[in-house]
Amino acid sequence: MAVDRPKLSVVVASHNARISIEECLTSLQAQRDESAEILVVDNSTDGTTDILREQFPHIRLIPRSPSQLIPELWGAGIRQSTGDIVAITTAHFIPETNWVAQILEAHQDSSPAIGGAIENNVSAGIVDWALYFCRYSKYMLPFRRGFVSEIAGDNASYKRLAIDQCEHAWHDGFWEQAVHRELRKRGAQLLIDPSIIIYHKRSFGFREFMKQRYRHGRQFGGWRLRNLTGLTRMIHIGLSPMIPFVLLYRILREVLVKHRHYKQLLLSLPILSLFLLAWTMGELTGYVLSAER
Repeated sequence: MAVDRPKLSVVVASHNARISIEECLTSLQAQRDESAEILVVDNSTDGTTDILREQFPHIRLIPRSPSQLIPELWGAGIRQSTGDIVAITTAHFIPETNWVAQILEAHQDSSPAIGGAIENNVSAGIVDWALYFCRYSKYMLPFRRGFVSEIAGDNASYKRLAIDQCEHAWHDGFWEQAVHRELRKRGAQLLIDPSIIIYHKRSFGFREFMKQRYRHGRQFGGWRLRNLTGLTRMIHIGLSPMIPFVLLYRILREVLVKHRHYKQLLLSLPILSLFLLAWTMGELTGYVLSAER
């Protein structure tokens, strides 16, 4: 007898998430029924893999090389998933108790890509807050449901047909900005829904996130390089010292508009500035040398 395809595949990228993996998957398992499947793509070296095998033996585990980045883990999981809708996140996030239901409800809309809100865990320290502002201030509540230019891959879901049609854009990793650009070229709009909520729990230490910011910045610069002429490439290189100031301005604007977390921003500002510099150095390197091979 044929087995029906699940409505939803949840692809969880898991990299050194020993602190949060149990809470993440416990929340997802509580929400799962026959309409959803969970795949964990793991490349951890901190014992996360042992927790997965011991405590979650019924969840499909896809091991990958420790050198792979989160978008590469997402890409591997998406290729092995079967749902009509694909949701992606990482094991450093705790989904709200109605996360799956809200994604399925949101996808009654025709939009091919739908993102949600990202809040910070109440136990966050200064480094965690710096990381949160660096990556997720744009997706901090409150905001209205509507169309946007970008959604965060850490809390995103896609209609499979749409991403299958632009698979060339993620053949070497599901870098959401590249995928979203391709979707927009095809006339699609990205939707963000504040009812789809996840909570960031400590994902990286200071040193590891500095390395991650550099590597992701270099991938971004290398990706943009593919579409730059010689002159515009030199302009991007020349203007690169402005990147951390532009990024910091965007973060400050979000915090001021949303009237939240002033104290946490002020305390974490020195560390946040270093994270922005790491990204800038990576992006500049991408413009000069292209992305990592």
